[in-house]
Amino acid sequence: MDGRNERSRRSRDAIVQAVLGFVREGVPRPSATQIARRARLSRGVVFNQFKDLENLRMMCLARFAQEDNAKFWRPVSPDLPLPERLEAFVRARSARLEHVTPFRRATIVLAPHSPRIAAAVRAGTQRAHAEVKAVFASEIREVAPPRRRQFTALLIAACSWPLWDLLRHDLNLSQRRAREAMAAMIANAMEREL
Repeated sequence: MDGRNERSRRSRDAIVQAVLGFVREGVPRPSATQIARRARLSRGVVFNQFKDLENLRMMCLARFAQEDNAKFWRPVSPDLPLPERLEAFVRARSARLEHVTPFRRATIVLAPHSPRIAAAVRAGTQRAHAEVKAVFASEIREVAPPRRRQFTALLIAACSWPLWDLLRHDLNLSQRRAREAMAAMIANAMEREL
């Protein structure tokens, strides 16, 4: 790689890291000036590297997804006994939900104006739903067909980011208490149906 391409790659990386830092701090739409200052680049370099905000945001989203996958997507074996599986799932899911919170909040602001971001959020949500269905597949199969869909929806809702955000921020629960609430909701749904 020649020097110019390497500098360009480093600049793009610095810009993406700057934006991700702002999002983690709760600033979903940092200005070009803020990004440039944090990346220690000129505004001109920011504009030269990314012709529009949509491409910058998509690159940031891709980088975040890469980091999230590396840190938090650990499959929980559906073959574990239910108590162990529930504990492992809730621990992993709550850590991931805590990690994604600033990014999900940013997407609430950005997705209405970006079909690509909205599609990425939908894909992530579908993946999270599929994980719930896979981890608790045997319990879902045990529920009578007329109630199976509602039971599955209850499990998905109990493990969702909107509910996690409600527990953590609206109800001001600690991570531990929110994790306990999630586990209790799942266990209660299972007790009622199984």
